[in-house]
Amino acid sequence: MDLLDRVRDLAADAPALTETQLNDARQALLREIARDEPRAVRRNRRWIGVAGLVAASAAAAVVIGMVAGPGGALPAAAEVFERAADTTLTTVAMTPKPGQYIRIEETSTYRLGWAPDASQAGGGWWDSRPAETEATVVQSRSLYVPADRSGDWVRDYDESFEVLSVSGPNAEAARPALVSERIGSGLDIEVFPGGRYTEPDAPLVDGEARTFAVDGLACYVDEMPRDPRALAQWVHDYEPVALAPCPPPKFTEPETFNLAPADLRAAMFRALALMEGTKVVGVDGNITTVAYPEGGESDWMETIDIDTTTGLLVGRGNLDSDRWSSRVAVSIIDALPDTAVVPAR
Repeated sequence: MDLLDRVRDLAADAPALTETQLNDARQALLREIARDEPRAVRRNRRWIGVAGLVAASAAAAVVIGMVAGPGGALPAAAEVFERAADTTLTTVAMTPKPGQYIRIEETSTYRLGWAPDASQAGGGWWDSRPAETEATVVQSRSLYVPADRSGDWVRDYDESFEVLSVSGPNAEAARPALVSERIGSGLDIEVFPGGRYTEPDAPLVDGEARTFAVDGLACYVDEMPRDPRALAQWVHDYEPVALAPCPPPKFTEPETFNLAPADLRAAMFRALALMEGTKVVGVDGNITTVAYPEGGESDWMETIDIDTTTGLLVGRGNLDSDRWSSRVAVSIIDALPDTAVVPAR
């Protein structure tokens, strides 16, 4: 849920916003993303962000550019990034054999609030806002990437779902909606031929449906510099285009990061070390959690979990909110599991 991705400042000419306006914008973004994430995360969220978020200057203010600061990351964080970069270049590449798949499983923990609404069939809905009645749920989903990336990619949106707790005055009445609105409802398995998908609502191009890339970074691999400072500048200068076939490049989205070539992952780690204010906030064995500033006028800090023995991103979250976090596991499997049955086309 890399909701405040570090892309270019899309509203540089907009008037400065107050902290109240920023907080309102942040909460609006969280509400909309929370509505999507605990349900089926529709594919169009991959590309409407650029056009949709910049429609309001308040929202655009928290979708900011990656800028290398004069001081860079704090020493401990810079060391973690450097160690992860070195590991990335020296660890045996995760290269599946023909017929095998790379599996990237993300297990997310959500704290949700119940919003009563008598006009809704279920009496209300769950979203990210705190409320008198709250629930904690855990949901897993996986992306399966074939060894031949021109083959069918498969996403299982609904591998597992568990309600850990429901408490509050409306707990019993609200509990059924947790199951009926769970992620993957109506969109359990999806296939992306060649790692691409079509979006029914997108305008046609010469009478043909537009296709969009699942792995956004793959679109830019050849043009992204491997020099860390040049790479940071490249991201800062990136010009998003509405309805582009590829989403804006992200350094902190585990799926796309972990699928990138080793030399690019190493360069991204070293570019992240140039971000001023980045700091280590936790160590658990081989896993180090690093917080980096959301940027702009905001003082929020996003987090990523780095496995320094593999050079992979294995989690993400937010230092300023415990309402959502995730852990990521990357592996090679011999075949798709029975639960990820590919629908006939």
